[in-house]
Amino acid sequence: MDQIGKIVAANETLQRENRDLTAENERLRAQLQEIGSALGRLTGGPRRGRGGRIADVQAPTERRRRKPITDPEMLERRRQALAKARAARAERLAAAKAAGNGSSG
Repeated sequence: MDQIGKIVAANETLQRENRDLTAENERLRAQLQEIGSALGRLTGGPRRGRGGRIADVQAPTERRRRKPITDPEMLERRRQALAKARAARAERLAAAKAAGNGSSG
């Protein structure tokens, strides 16, 4: 029983240390991002892409080509999403046109 108590106490200590280290890691990460942003502004450095990572700067002719999508399920989902987006755009355009016609008369 005494050994279980020691294990539980050690576990709690480790969890507390883990929380402290995680908080410190986040603080340092934020500082590093601030420093990187400041350096980028000062030097006109490379542009940042998604997730704050430096994007690979490539000439338009050197862009990586994506593999064609051949999965029938994925193709169907893409078709449905495109149809839905087109329908939403058509509704917005019709609403804007109706609003424009109603207010001008």
